[in-house]
Amino acid sequence: MKKRQANFELLRILCMYMIVVGHCLFHGRVTAKLGYGTVNYFLSYFIQSFSVVHVNCFVMLAGYFAIDREFKSRRILRFWRQVVFYSVVICLICGLCTGVSGLDIRMAVFPVSSQNYWFASVYMGLALLMPFAGMLAMKLTKRQYRYLLGMLALFLSVNHMIFRVDAYGIYMGRELSWFLFLSLLAGYVKLYTRQERMYFWYGLAVYVFSSLVILGSVYLSVRLHREDIGYFLNYNSPLALLSTCALFVCIKNMPWKEGPWDHVILKIAGAAFGVYLIHDHYLIRYQVWDLFRASKVARTHWAVMYAAAVGVIVYASCTLLELARQKLFRAVGSWYERTTLYKKEQEILDRIDRIFL
Repeated sequence: MKKRQANFELLRILCMYMIVVGHCLFHGRVTAKLGYGTVNYFLSYFIQSFSVVHVNCFVMLAGYFAIDREFKSRRILRFWRQVVFYSVVICLICGLCTGVSGLDIRMAVFPVSSQNYWFASVYMGLALLMPFAGMLAMKLTKRQYRYLLGMLALFLSVNHMIFRVDAYGIYMGRELSWFLFLSLLAGYVKLYTRQERMYFWYGLAVYVFSSLVILGSVYLSVRLHREDIGYFLNYNSPLALLSTCALFVCIKNMPWKEGPWDHVILKIAGAAFGVYLIHDHYLIRYQVWDLFRASKVARTHWAVMYAAAVGVIVYASCTLLELARQKLFRAVGSWYERTTLYKKEQEILDRIDRIFL
């Protein structure tokens, strides 16, 4: 195991936990019921201001490890099977319990194309284009690479902040172009930044500072009655981008010694994407939080703390389900590998891989 691998996997766990808590606040209708301008209202946005990095960091992790790695179509197939499994299984359970429509069935069978999960759909596009991004990154000089990143940041982040129009095909940072930019940015961090302990502290300081400035923008939006100031909570805002880069650099340079807990971190991190697929399926995303009566405690003094605690429970439960799914797939996979269909599948995948050799 590489020395810093556990660092990055710890970041993966942290980001997914941020996502789960954010979903509790919004899909659980906690934030919507908080008194406008109350302590709990700002406390919820305090969490969101520090959590705005979660999706960006998830994408940067993918880019960091894939930018100079040999393309393997098997990884994409494994990702697709995971998405389809949860999409179909959850749809079947809902069909037996409450009933589903024909559209729900089509979305379950084709979850990527139908954007059943928006992140999975965009991430699939990124995975298919990633080898080309890697080729570009390895061919560019350091100076050319910096220029490319600067132009993309200007088009996709700064310009959008100033004019608030999606002139370059980006709106909130949920687009393929933004994911590609983040992957290239992670590649630059990997290829051209040194490992220095002081960067851990610099990164941490900038992350905290930029997150507090984002929180300040929310406070101004309340005081001035201008909701658009809270724009900095968008994934592609300059402050969110700065916060993401700072946290990523901080984690990259975190002093870390291998220990007995590393294998636990890697195990939990390996189930992180499954946590998202389980709890945020559109057929159950509101029912999950209604089960914990999240909206019922929205006006209590401990509403936000309750959301954080419930987030731990949901995360742990979904992790156990995903680990069980992985065990099931390993058992079925050992049988499937002996079939003729598997051999045909591997031949096709090998042909695809040879395109990028």
